Amino acid sequence: MSYDGSWATGAAQLQDNHDKLFRGVIAGSAMVGEIESLRFITDSVAVLVGNGSVLMPWRSKLPKRRLSRQIIVCVRTPEGWRIAAIQNGRQRPVTIPEPDSLPSKMSQIMTRLAQRFGIGRAREVTLP
Repeated sequence: MSYDGSWATGAAQLQDNHDKLFRGVIAGSAMVGEIESLRFITDSVAVLVGNGSVLMPWRSKLPKRRLSRQIIVCVRTPEGWRIAAIQNGRQRPVTIPEPDSLPSKMSQIMTRLAQRFGIGRAREVTLP
């Protein structure tokens, strides 16, 4: 999954998407980053977490708003290590409001109103 939530399936689609990007809007750029962690789940499965982004040719360092974190599931096959899944998300941490802050109080009031008037998801939801 890409940082914008788009989904590509299979090597051909991924290759086509990246070919268009590197011949188009990110032509002349470089992929830069570092491995944050590598954890072996089994002898044949590993989870790699990396940080990085595309460095445009007119920049000398990445802007913070462009940083992404990649979570990659790698599987050992007879042909070597292969990527089974990738999630690529922008690093834009949000500040969690304190429970007594104005945003929290407003959310709590809206929740009580929704429950009182039976609107929205003001009911119990059971997941399958």
